[in-house]
Amino acid sequence: MVDVTSRQALPRRALIWSTSVVVVIVSAAVALHLLAGATVWWRPALERLPRYLAPPYSAADLLPAALTVLGAVVLLIGVGCWFTAERGTLLQRTSTRGVVLGVVLVAGSLVYTDARSMETVQEGRSVDRYDQAVERLGSREIEVRLDAIRTLRRLARDSQRDRVTTVDVMAAYVREHDSMAKAGLPGQPAADVQMALTVLGSVYDAPDTELGHDWVCSCDLTRIRVPGADLSGLNLGTAVLTRADLRGARLSGADLASADLSGADLRRAYLDGADLRHAVLFVADLGEAYLNGADLSGVDLFKAKLRRADLREADLSGVDLFDADLRGADLRGVNLSGASLSGADLREADLREAILRGADLRGTNLKGADLTGADLTGTNLKGADLTGADLTGTHLNVKAGDETELPARAAGA
Repeated sequence: MVDVTSRQALPRRALIWSTSVVVVIVSAAVALHLLAGATVWWRPALERLPRYLAPPYSAADLLPAALTVLGAVVLLIGVGCWFTAERGTLLQRTSTRGVVLGVVLVAGSLVYTDARSMETVQEGRSVDRYDQAVERLGSREIEVRLDAIRTLRRLARDSQRDRVTTVDVMAAYVREHDSMAKAGLPGQPAADVQMALTVLGSVYDAPDTELGHDWVCSCDLTRIRVPGADLSGLNLGTAVLTRADLRGARLSGADLASADLSGADLRRAYLDGADLRHAVLFVADLGEAYLNGADLSGVDLFKAKLRRADLREADLSGVDLFDADLRGADLRGVNLSGASLSGADLREADLREAILRGADLRGTNLKGADLTGADLTGTNLKGADLTGADLTGTHLNVKAGDETELPARAAGA
């Protein structure tokens, strides 16, 4: 009879033990939360606890804290039930499994916490290196500044979090130090400014960049003065280069798609093979610039200066060249299909084999222009001045109802 009563009391004792454990743990958690801000003698003890166990709690602390509390509850309940239950009973077997589960949960919490601690340490080191590098940028010694820029470049390539801030810092550095160009070789920016520009144009080419090569930061490089800078092959798409001084700069093969170059000084700049799709070159000065093979489709060249510019084989389809200055420009083989050249000055321009299908040439000055072999099908030439122009072999295809409109003197030619 006593044995039966004892067996019936075991589940009750186990339930009481389990409830007591839960109450104690919850009470301890509440006490920690309430007393965390108190400046009492046990404050140092709280600081010795793992960071995720000491309040206040962040969202990142919830998982390890939950694992720890759950593991502790399961472990204590399992141990209590194991000691109170008779051997070989279902309750003892269940409590054994509970002990094992509690150990696994606590161990998992420790492993997770260790991994987070390592990540936190690495982030802390990265922040320290970043702060030190930014501080060294203000040094008077150019070697110190160059070393700081190299450090920032490595941090930007290693950490996605640091890329945007590095670009902002480098852009600000170029804007503030571009006047130091005299310290470099004749016609070239100073070495640190050149390196900062290189970082700006290559930081997003890092192999682990999630958004890829096609996404770049719209860095602000307004009014920078870096004549002769080497930006060949760099990725500066969407950059703001309004009124920038880029005279003689080397931009061969550079990605300048959708960049804002309005009012920029690009005289004698090398832009051969550059990607300038949908870039803004409003009133920009491209006199004697090398643009052969460049992709200029959709570019805004409103009132741009392209006097004696080399545009051979360039794609200018659909481009706005209203009132543009193209005197003496080399436009051999250029694709100007659908381009707006109304009011443009093309005196003495070389347009041999150029494709001008459907282009708007109303009121265009083509005095002395060479249009040998050019395709003018569907071109609107109303009011254009073709005095002295060479139309040998030009494809006009003038038919009844054709949209091409020729001045009387050109039609007679």
